Amino acid sequence: MIEHRVQARQEPYTRCKPSSGARQVATAYGTQLLEVPEMKQFFIIETGGAHSFRTVYMDGRPHPAKLAPSSRGHSVGHWEGDTLIVDTIGFNEKAWIDNLGMPTTDRLHTIEKFTRTNYSTLKYEITIEDPGAYTAPWTSGFYFRWTPGESFEFVCQENNLAPELIMGEDKIAVKPPSFVP
Repeated sequence: MIEHRVQARQEPYTRCKPSSGARQVATAYGTQLLEVPEMKQFFIIETGGAHSFRTVYMDGRPHPAKLAPSSRGHSVGHWEGDTLIVDTIGFNEKAWIDNLGMPTTDRLHTIEKFTRTNYSTLKYEITIEDPGAYTAPWTSGFYFRWTPGESFEFVCQENNLAPELIMGEDKIAVKPPSFVP
């Protein structure tokens, strides 16, 4: 599976499909974070790519016992001081957590942490647990710039030419990266 993902580079983002985890947050055109306390929900909205959103339930509910697997999974969250903790399960095997095609299975479980470290910086951490793909949980993350204000309109069309432009019509030889969990 990983070899095909890396060689074909048909990642969901370039085809206007939903991405998960770090790939959703690290979209090229920015990510919007919106908390609606009255609804007890938090929304993670990608400006680019599929221009869709993930709902994080903040009302203390557990994950449902029976989930229909999806590319985004089912997310519940809570605040620990200034850090938003998002726990997500219920992924299908189409879920991409990065742009390289790191392997995932339907047993993927992510814990994401969003911390605003100062006025203009957001720290993002993600812990990946997927016993179907890795021998142990592992953590990664990055910092990105926080910019207040409104987003711009971005239209992603499924029939765009980005995959051919990005991938050279599958004629580029890509060496699979080494993955160390």
